Amino acid sequence: MGLEVSIVRGGTSRAVFVNMSDLPDTGRDELCLQLIGSPDPVAVDGLGGGVSSNSKVMFVGPSDSPDADLDSLFAQVAPEATVVDWSGNCGNISAGIAVYALSTGLVERLPVRVRNLNTGAILELSGTDPQERIDVRFLQPGGEQTGRIFPRGRVCEVDGLEATLIDVANPIAIVRAADVAEPSLERLERLRVAAGETMGLAPSPAIPRVALVEPAGGHLKVRMTSMGRFHHALPATGILALGAAVAVGGTVIDLPARPEIVLEHPKGTATVSALVGDGQLEWVALARTARVIMTGEVHLP
Repeated sequence: MGLEVSIVRGGTSRAVFVNMSDLPDTGRDELCLQLIGSPDPVAVDGLGGGVSSNSKVMFVGPSDSPDADLDSLFAQVAPEATVVDWSGNCGNISAGIAVYALSTGLVERLPVRVRNLNTGAILELSGTDPQERIDVRFLQPGGEQTGRIFPRGRVCEVDGLEATLIDVANPIAIVRAADVAEPSLERLERLRVAAGETMGLAPSPAIPRVALVEPAGGHLKVRMTSMGRFHHALPATGILALGAAVAVGGTVIDLPARPEIVLEHPKGTATVSALVGDGQLEWVALARTARVIMTGEVHLP
């Protein structure tokens, strides 16, 4: 069986892109597992890369919403387990929608508005040269999974730690790095599961993520988890949620509220901006790059 796909890098992630018209009514998990080649730590029989950042599938097609031009549906595939999570979105791969849609003729030009079917979020993708810069802006964000930006207030207690649980783009749990005496993956997974229960989320291996934060000379130093591991850089939806938390203020992030913040992560830095008007979060945005790596027919088992 052959299926037309594109492999697209968006920001610091890579995904298999499939036209929404090829999304099956049943067997969606199996299709994504076959495309990625999971479960296998090196994805030898598929198009994944053995880590969460490269084990992603994005379906894209025309939208029937008056608020959007395109619809997207995102699948996060576990690299080493027979698990496909449909509960959240990916900001890095959302940037890739721009180059995929242009290359396949779904749109002729940017900007384009996209409705993410996982979360209901509306985002705008703009830029004159997507390989140089794509501006990813989430419009009227917040409460996509829980109905509120801060479902348990701006600061609460989770698993014995002060935390900020924020639901913007994707839910994340923010804790001070200094408060975590033993930042092992096992400890952070317990915290993550407890945070999800506190937020009222259905059990998921993908959301919420945990962000360990530490102010550093006006910037914010961050490490974040992803699918049971430390992310090699930062998930874009996590960047957006942190930007929203800084812009709104009053959280465990020990910095004054501001519209823009530089985040330091293991691969470098990322800048995120947000607009708060009359106490409401109007938008949150960051710049990414993306490119189509290849387009062709994948042969499924």
